[in-house]
Amino acid sequence: MKAAKLGLAPHHCREHVERRARHGSYWLNTYTAAELKPYLTAANAYVCLMAANDKVIAAAIAALRTTLDEAGPVEIATRLKGMSAAKRAKIGLARLRVAKVEPERILSIVLAVTSLAESKGHRTREFRTVQVAKAVHRLASGTGWVTYDAQGRAHRSTKRVYPKSTGQVLRLMGRLLGTACELTLERHLPGVSAYKQRYGRRSKPS
Repeated sequence: MKAAKLGLAPHHCREHVERRARHGSYWLNTYTAAELKPYLTAANAYVCLMAANDKVIAAAIAALRTTLDEAGPVEIATRLKGMSAAKRAKIGLARLRVAKVEPERILSIVLAVTSLAESKGHRTREFRTVQVAKAVHRLASGTGWVTYDAQGRAHRSTKRVYPKSTGQVLRLMGRLLGTACELTLERHLPGVSAYKQRYGRRSKPS
């Protein structure tokens, strides 16, 4: 891009720069739902099994709940333009709170994505951070509308507006969630991986 005077990236073209913004890597794509599903199934089961008695997992769940509670108010997707990345990341977390996404589910996603990345040898921190944020972001990202007819009956619009899942917002969201789960990843990631190998369905090789 720099040589072609189309940007400042010294070693990559625009396509690869945009890929990194969207996926967290110049070369890797976002994990598909099919790839993630067996790891998420194992992580969900593991968290449910351990949450009541393990202090580290309980602390991570409490930290995630606090992160969502302190995210502030929600704003509709069409009003995000012009806001800073930090503000939009907070709004993304607040949207999870309003949608009543449980911290246990978020913790399971963080464990599942990290376990999948380990199995594939994808150890770049940025890629993992973005993949966690994208998986969580899909839980509650769109904004829809409710209109009322002359009789006062509510009609929910089938059209929804979604904020772009790219850029610095994903990095900030992923870091906030990763910080809350850091000790759990250190202590329990091997257990989740072993649980998947023993009980989870194997994903198709990519």
